[in-house]
Parts: sequence; structure tokens; C-alpha cells
Amino acid sequence: MMNRRSFLAMTALTAVAACAEPLLDEQTAGSLKVVDVSVDVSQIEGVKGRQITVAPEKIQADVRNHLLAYLKDGSVGSRPVKAEVSITQFHLVSPGQALLVGGTSTISGVLTVKDARNGTVVLEPTKVYGTAKGGWALGGLVGAAVKADQTPEQDYKATIVGFSQDVRKRLLGAEK
Repeated sequence: MMNRRSFLAMTALTAVAACAEPLLDEQTAGSLKVVDVSVDVSQIEGVKGRQITVAPEKIQADVRNHLLAYLKDGSVGSRPVKAEVSITQFHLVSPGQALLVGGTSTISGVLTVKDARNGTVVLEPTKVYGTAKGGWALGGLVGAAVKADQTPEQDYKATIVGFSQDVRKRLLGAEK
């Protein structure tokens, strides 16, 4: 069961992800062309919260594939860069948590961006957060019912997609 401190931390992460500032100025962000993404999952044991078993290798591949697709699609500059993400938490809101306090599923990590040609750091290690879009579960019976309708697998995928969208928006700016 989630304690109050964890709930408050996740709520704060959700708020930060929703209104976070861009990581780079517009000119620098516009000059980037993401050519590769690496994902490190060594700091997590797997997905927390809901009853779902996902091997770390699958988490790594799923986050990498989605993040690479979103970042490649959003970067149109001429400077080739590599994004490196270290996942520090992957939490899916369970129906029980939704019943008690509500919340949204989140991924948090640390993002570093380096020039792909020479390794020059473009973005120092920076905390990043992402949430499942449309995934906020109200507290109480309504929240539990809504969360129960979504399978853990659907929540898992939605959280990865939301994280990828949030990282893209913070790194490259809003979609044009």
C-alpha cells in the first residue's frame, strides 16, 4: 500500500511534468537532430504499483523504442545528438490506490544529451518526468472503477507513451 509521502511525491511529479519548463533555449533545441537513444534501467527492479511483471530488458526496449520515435520525429535540426535516459522510477497507479487517494501512473528518470559526433554534452544530466495522459484516477469508487477498466498492460504502454511525449516537449519544445 502506498504511504502518504509517496502519494505526495507522485502528485508533485505529476504537477511538475504538466507544467515543466523547456530544458533548452528555442534556438539550441531547434538545432538538434536526435539520432539515437539509450535507456538504462539498472536503478529499478521493474514496474511498481499494479500487478504486472515486466522484465527490465523489456522496459528498456519499450521505453527506448517509443522515446526514439518521438524524439526523431520532433527533431529537425542538423546537429546529431544522442539522448541518454536513466530510469529511476516506474510506477503504475493500482485500483486500490485509486480507491484511496487517486493519482496517475508515472516514469521518472535522468536525461543527458550528447553530440553524437564528438560526445560534447549538450544537456547536463537533468531530471525528467512523464505521466500517462488521461490517466489521472480520482480518489474513491469512481477512480477505482475507472482504473479497474484499464488493464495493467494498457496502463504500462500509456505511461511509456506519456513519458516519451513529456520528454520530447521538454527537450524539443511544443509540437509545431
